[in-house]
Amino acid sequence: MNRSILIVEDDRSFGAMLHKWFERNGFGVTLASGMEAAQEALTKHTFQVVLSDLRLPDGDGIMLLTWLNEKGRREPVIIMTGYGDVQTAVSAIKLGAFDYLEKPINPSILSQKIEAASSSGREPVEPGEKRRSHKGGSPVEQETIVFGRSRQVKEMYDHVDLVAPTQMAVMVTGESGTGKEHVARIIHQRSSRARGPFVAVDCGGLSTELAPSELFGHMKGSFTTALENKTGFFAEADGGTLFLDEVGNLPYGVQMQLLRTLQEKKIRPVGSATDRLVDVRIVTATNEDLLKAISEGRFREDLYHRINEFTITVPPLRERSEDILLYALHFMKEANLELDKQAAIITPEALSLLTQYGWPGNLRELRNVIRRAVLFCRDGEITPATLPYLPEKRSHIRPESEALQSKPEMSLARDPGSEKEKIVRALEMARGNKTKAARLLMVDRKTLYNKMHQYGIDL
Repeated sequence: MNRSILIVEDDRSFGAMLHKWFERNGFGVTLASGMEAAQEALTKHTFQVVLSDLRLPDGDGIMLLTWLNEKGRREPVIIMTGYGDVQTAVSAIKLGAFDYLEKPINPSILSQKIEAASSSGREPVEPGEKRRSHKGGSPVEQETIVFGRSRQVKEMYDHVDLVAPTQMAVMVTGESGTGKEHVARIIHQRSSRARGPFVAVDCGGLSTELAPSELFGHMKGSFTTALENKTGFFAEADGGTLFLDEVGNLPYGVQMQLLRTLQEKKIRPVGSATDRLVDVRIVTATNEDLLKAISEGRFREDLYHRINEFTITVPPLRERSEDILLYALHFMKEANLELDKQAAIITPEALSLLTQYGWPGNLRELRNVIRRAVLFCRDGEITPATLPYLPEKRSHIRPESEALQSKPEMSLARDPGSEKEKIVRALEMARGNKTKAARLLMVDRKTLYNKMHQYGIDL
């Protein structure tokens, strides 16, 4: 395939600079000034990579990414973003973007990411070619999505089919790593809002001070660091779905503002004197017992009932062991592409270990295990020897009360040199629940997030 790139950028001088840079590096370049022009170019041609600005005059990079997904196109998309929009760029990654770049662009980083995208193995679909779909409740087939076949999962998707066409607020519950955001996306895709944006927000990363600005936006000059107008997550999700992940971690002081917005269907950006109408469907997710949080005064009961009109529970992997091989084979194919390996077989002995294990980290842990196994595999086979850290006899999970019993030696105040190891261990013990992990480490949640960012921990 020829090295071809579509650049979507409305800043003419910056777009011209990128155009010249890519031409000098052997690319055939098409430059589009907005989303409509990009869609027209994509309708007529295929590209090896799409490089799009996040903010466009007639839309944004996430809307373009959604359009590509709807068309079944698989060109890797790299989103360019300003400093203040990194959270939105991360949401784009969750939606399927290959990567993102912060402006001002560093040429060496640009070169690395373009080369990675060009060799990612994600071949584009020819213009006009449709992705395959099935009727009767089965989802659109894409290589990146695998649906379990166990009774529990089929029942869960029956509930998704039931509630998706409605406008009800849905709460997705389940342990960390079970795929709650995946379920939220399916609800969006099977709703009347499928052509609108899907915006995912990690509530655990919102501080009391910044949450109103992140959720509702702000006006230039409304506070010291407000150097320009900012569009909040609600406005970005207008006409579509807003997914609030780890909603139990939303600062208590912001919960009343969220309740008002949901009741009145209006937002007021920080520093603005007027309200703005928004049409947003709310889907939330939590691995925390919110009723307990209500009894402890950490979560508002009125907000809980407003966001929990319908509950979908994602079953843990240990309760659907018949799905393990299906997911393991999918993760093996992903890892082959990512690591340039040729793993083709999971031996019966290795499969026995996988199905007997308790999977406290659920699908996220299974994916990590398979990636490591593919990295170590020889002769195209995943064997017990390629599962070096998987405990053979750990087929059951310790009771949470035992696992989460506070231990002074876990405190980050003791032996700062082992902070990273303690944080990873606490997150494992809490099954990814950052509130519980912070409690184990004897720090507040904000400190935990800062430390995770400092050490590059993404669990």
